Amino acid sequence: MKNLFRIVGIAAFVGVAILIFRALRQYREDSVFDLAPAAAGGGQKRSISPELLSILADPADKGPIELLTDGAGKEWLVNRRNGYRYPVEDGIPIMLLEEGEKNKDEGLIQK
Repeated sequence: MKNLFRIVGIAAFVGVAILIFRALRQYREDSVFDLAPAAAGGGQKRSISPELLSILADPADKGPIELLTDGAGKEWLVNRRNGYRYPVEDGIPIMLLEEGEKNKDEGLIQK
């Protein structure tokens, strides 16, 4: 009987260890797309993480986009096929068709 309790205790310990390992692994996978950390007290703006940028697509033509910064330091997600620019505010892309049309820049279109 003593051995049975010992085996059940070891099995419970292993089960809890597996649950903790899985929870940590899931947390790390979910954290991949988090925003870049803002500087503590520095007032530095956040930017889009490279992992998130690699999967974002223009809602108009579903093609890839690129991140550009204008002279004033404002970040934009740009589609060079149609000239749409989508603003990025505090690391959050505003990817609405209305925003892209409103901020369209013919000078960005590559032919």
